[in-house]
Amino acid sequence: MPNQTKADALATTQHYFTNAVGFIDEAFGEGYAARHPELIAAFLQTSAIEAAIGAGRQSSQEVCETLLKLKPRFFG
Repeated sequence: MPNQTKADALATTQHYFTNAVGFIDEAFGEGYAARHPELIAAFLQTSAIEAAIGAGRQSSQEVCETLLKLKPRFFG
């Protein structure tokens, strides 16, 4: 599965990149993103941070739900 994981990561990054260029050009005019790659980089960094926070939040919720299910086994 490692190749699928890489393919998924690449597809996600490409999606974020395409959206970054589109959003920036929509806000500031056609070609602005190409002239200001630092804005694309900032958008991608923000997207990565948001994705990490979301994954952490989901993992935390899953752990809490599992602990609640196991609570009767531990405490009767």
